[in-house]
Order: sequence, then structure tokens, then C-alpha cells
Amino acid sequence: MHKSLLILPILLGSLYSKDFQKEKLQILSNDLNSKDNIVIAKGDVVIFSPKYYISAQKVIYDKENGTLELFDNVVILKDNIIQTQSDYAFVDLNNESVTENPILLLDNKSQLWVTSHDANKEKDSYHFKDSIMSSCDCIDPAWNIRFSSADYDTKDQWLNAYNARLYIKNIPVMYTPYIGFSTDKTRRTGLLRPTVGYSSGEGFLYSQPIFIAPADNYDVELIPQVRLNRGYGMYAYYRYADSPDSILKIGSGYFKEKDDYVKENSLRNDNHFGWNIDYLRNNIFSGNDSDDGLYASIKWLNDIEYYNLEDSSQKNSSVEKKVESKVNYYYKNNDYYFGTYLRHYMDTNLDSNKTTLQQLPQVQLHSFSDNLFFDKLLYSADLQSTNYTRQTGIDAVKTDLNVPVSYSFSMFDDYLRVILQEEVTVSKINYSNANGNYKNATFVENRHKVTLNTNLVKKYDTGIHTINFNTDFVIPNVVKSEGDIYPLTNTSSELSPFPLSKTTKTITFSLNQSWTDLEDLKEIINHKISQSIIYDDFNNTELGDLENEIRYNYFLGSISNRIVYSNLDNKLTESSTSFSFNYENYFFNATHYMSKNTPNSGKEDLESYTLNTGFTFYKDYKFTYEENYNIEKKLRNKQAFILGINDKCWDLNLSYTKEITPSSSTIRNSRRQDIVFLELTLKPIGGFKQQYTVKEDK
Repeated sequence: MHKSLLILPILLGSLYSKDFQKEKLQILSNDLNSKDNIVIAKGDVVIFSPKYYISAQKVIYDKENGTLELFDNVVILKDNIIQTQSDYAFVDLNNESVTENPILLLDNKSQLWVTSHDANKEKDSYHFKDSIMSSCDCIDPAWNIRFSSADYDTKDQWLNAYNARLYIKNIPVMYTPYIGFSTDKTRRTGLLRPTVGYSSGEGFLYSQPIFIAPADNYDVELIPQVRLNRGYGMYAYYRYADSPDSILKIGSGYFKEKDDYVKENSLRNDNHFGWNIDYLRNNIFSGNDSDDGLYASIKWLNDIEYYNLEDSSQKNSSVEKKVESKVNYYYKNNDYYFGTYLRHYMDTNLDSNKTTLQQLPQVQLHSFSDNLFFDKLLYSADLQSTNYTRQTGIDAVKTDLNVPVSYSFSMFDDYLRVILQEEVTVSKINYSNANGNYKNATFVENRHKVTLNTNLVKKYDTGIHTINFNTDFVIPNVVKSEGDIYPLTNTSSELSPFPLSKTTKTITFSLNQSWTDLEDLKEIINHKISQSIIYDDFNNTELGDLENEIRYNYFLGSISNRIVYSNLDNKLTESSTSFSFNYENYFFNATHYMSKNTPNSGKEDLESYTLNTGFTFYKDYKFTYEENYNIEKKLRNKQAFILGINDKCWDLNLSYTKEITPSSSTIRNSRRQDIVFLELTLKPIGGFKQQYTVKEDK
């Protein structure tokens, strides 16, 4: 009996809706009555249609006029996207207009909600009065915007609000007579978040990115900016995907300095401009058994201030005065590898780069290892040719050919592996544009190499121990050496960019061992050590560099250290140490590097450390401290305190940074700045960025 009573209202609801063809309704309720064209439903009423899901305690349905009048706990869900809750609602199904009061509207896509005492809807647009909007918790929102009136187009997903006041909790922080924004998270044309800032030297800063997306495969971004005491300019960026395997990025910019600022800071130029082209393309000529790719990064600028003035969202993580442009292309299959690499260098410190050496281009052809006559006899070949060129100074084309041939076999029941190798290297240098009378150089060397190798593995109850012993014995033989050759050990000369050096007779002993966890097969400890013995022309011996490296991976992070000790100089010439630690909400990462300039090291005097540490708290909050310190120069390059909040409805990045940035000033190479940076995002409406320079060098 109960089942019949439940089904009957559904059938009656379907029957009553047949005359209304635009929006067929199905009505389910505890009490359903009909008289003429009026249907009255009471008690937990539910209405279904292709567009709507509606629930209320009482509904009056006018079939002839196509209207619904709803009372008490009214919930209207349209297209499974827009949901409203109210005490009373009147719905005209003919023109899809709705009047509700009071109303709570929720956009399921953007998670944005609006409460209002009075609201009505026409077609796809809602009109609100005296309302509150947010995307946070409805009861106690972290932020909200209150406005006297607003229009929300649900189709275009755009909201216009008037007399808007931004509140953080219950504290008003900003007023604007108008604000308009999109609730659509998809890529589309519009304004991006601006950057507002202040500097004692540059004055007020305002930068407003304008994003233009005419099609799915390309877009344009324009970023005009003004620095009140310094000048004005604009940067432009174009991004284009010409295929699924490629992306093109073009950037350009210009900034005009004020005369007073140029004189006060002794800048080289009163305007700064530049451009860059980045292009990545894969699978140009490749097939099923081959692979190829093109990468280009071409840059030009008149001085380093072009990078310093760029918007922070587009700026590289580090800015260097020496700018490198490159174009790389490679093609490889199972047998061969071909590559060509172009390098162009520009030192922005120099007035002219006529003497700067360029690599235009370098070409490489490599043949992978293959059998020669029989299986254990292998050969490979590598040919490289580099064109070193510049406008002023000696040029050269340097060509290197390397052909190793090896034969390997095992002894003592595979406990010992022996590799016999003959390696021929040929190097030629053809000089040009030289003021001096230089003879072209030819250097041919044949290296005999014997390698003894054993690899032992033993399984224990808790892990696996692997140890590898390796001995390399190299005997070089100079076949030919003629022309003007610059050896690496000589003092600097005009030929120093094109060095050639013969190999010394050496024996190198090395050990590599590791301990691996038996359960997850993760490496816990790895240790490498090597020591070389060097023979001179009279077969006298001396110890070469001792290299030792160890890495320990534990469940909270890792510890590693690598050292190079020069027995020739009796000094530690290089050391690098890193440590990482992660425990629950805490993290700590530190690195230390040191190198020494000794007669035999070929290194610079350097010592520095980097530090990155912090912790997360209250789930969404993260505090980070970063530091880069040059111990050799007793100079802190960067120090930063960063607070990040990533909440469901808002993001905040607040940082205080002390850093040294390069400068184009004629009286100093760099300047020190103390910067406070604030980036606030109110999801999904957007936000703003604010930069305040607390202190800067004059």
C-alpha cells in the first residue's frame, strides 16, 4: 500500500506536465492536488526537469502560464552548476526568470557564493541588492566583499559589483566604486593581477598585465608600467603553439628613464630595450626508430636594466650580466647521433663585444657502440667541429675525432672482467684573422687502455651489498704534434681559448659500493673513491687527485659529501656537502661548496653556502627562510623570509628579501635592495601584487 502511494504522485506529476512542452516537469510530494490548470504540492516537494532540480515545502504550479511559486526551504539547482537557497521564489519557466528573497547563490564551478535580501534573474543574469560575496566558509568567511548592487552573468561568468567594500574577517580594508571580474577559471582575455609598489629611489610603481587570448593556440600579454620617479615603459610577450610538439615564445620591451634618475644613478643608458625568442620543437623529422628536437633561446638587450625592470612574473630566477643565446638541434636513431649547437655570448658590462669569442656553430656526429667483426669487439666514433669566431681577434676552427675500439672478456668464472681498448684522438686547429704568424696545429694521440673490473653482490637478511673494484691503466703515445699548440699548463696567451693537451700515463684505482634495502630496493648508502698514480716521462710516479664521495639516504632525507684532494699540491682543492631533513611539518636543506686555486687544480678560490629551511603550520601556512652567502668574499648575496598561505578560498605570499642585483651604473656593478613583496589572491576573483623597496643603495 505504501509503495502505491509513493508512485502515484510521480505519475500524476508527469501527467500534469505534458501540456507544457518547453520544460517538462516531474513532481514528487507527500500531498498533491490539482484543480483546472493549478497544481498544489505540499510536504517535501521535489521537482525534476531537464534543466532544474527544485525542492521546497510548498509549490503552486500554473501549467497554463508555466510558473512555479515556491515556499519554505527553497533550493533551485540549474544545469547542475548554479544553486540557490531562499525562503520564497517565483520561477517563470517561459522566459527563465526567477525572483527570490532572501537568497544564497552558489556557483559550483568557482565555489563563489552571494547572499542578498532581494534578487531576481532574467535569462542568464542575476541582479542583487545589498549583498555579500565570498568563496570562503559561509558562516565566518576569511574575506568577503559587500556591495550595494551587482549583476552576475552566469553564461559569460562575469560579475559587476558597485560600491564594493573588501573585508578581511569583519575589518574593512578597501573601497572601490566599481569592480568587475570573471569567475571563469579557464584561459580567456582579460586583466591579470597588477603589481603596485613603492621605492624611495623609483617612487610609486604600477604595472598592469593585459592578457589577450584570441585562439586556443596563441596569446599576447602586454605589461605597461610606470615608476613615478624613474620613468615608464612596456613589455610585450607572444606565445604560440604551432603544433602539439612545439611552443614559441617571443618577448620584447622598452623603458624610458627620466634624466634626473640617470644622472643620480650614473646609468650607462637613458633607455633600456631588448628582445628574446624561445622555441621548442620535437618530432620534426623523426620516425618510429628515431628522435629529434630543436631548442632555441636567443636574447639581446642593450644593458642589464632591461631584465631588472621586467615584471616579476616573467623575470628569470637569476639575472646575469653575461647573456648566452643558443640554438640546439639533434637527430638520433639506434646507430647514430647528429647535433649542431650555436652559442652567442654577450657581456653587458662591455661597450662592445667585438672581442667576445662565439661558437657559431659546433657540429657533432657520433656513432654508437657496435660490433666490429665479432660480438666482443666493439667500436664507436665521435667527431666534433667548432667554429670559434669574433669580430676582433684570432679565430679558429677546431676539429676533434675520437675513435675507441675495445675488446672484453671474463676470467675466473666471471669474477674478473678485462677490457682492452685502443683509442685514437685527432685534433686540428685552423687559425684565421690572426695578427701574429700562427701555424695551424695538428695533434694525434693513441691511448692504450687496460681495465680490470669486478662486481660482487651479496644478499643479507636486511639488505643487499654491492661492491665494484675497477683499475684503469692508460699509456698514451703522441703520434704527431705540430703547429702552434697551447697546452693547458702554460700561462695565458692569445691561443688560450683553443687548448690542446696530451694525456699522461696513469693508473687509476676506484671502488664503488652500495647498500640497498631488501624490501623496497632503495639505495641507503653509496660510496665512491678513486686514486690515480701519474707517471712522468722518466717513469717516476706521483699521486694524482684523490676523490671520495659518499651519500646516505635515510627516511628523513639525505646526507652527501664529495671531496677532491690534490696530492701534488697537498691541499683539499674541492669540496661539496649537502644535507636535507624532512620531519612532519619541518624541512631543512643546506649545501656548502669550496674550491681552491692551486698550481694543479685549474679552479678558482670559491666558498659559499646556501640554506633553505622552514615549517608548515595550521595545514595551509608555510614559513621559509632562504640564504645564499659567499664565505670567500664575506658577502650575503640573498636573504629572504617568506610566509605562504594556501587556503581553499585565498592565497597569500609575503616575503622580505635582501639581495644584490646587477646594475648598469658606471660607478658600481651591483646594488643592494631590501624588498617587501606581497601577493594576495582572492579565489576565484583574482588579486594584486605589491612591492615595497624598504632600502636600496644610492
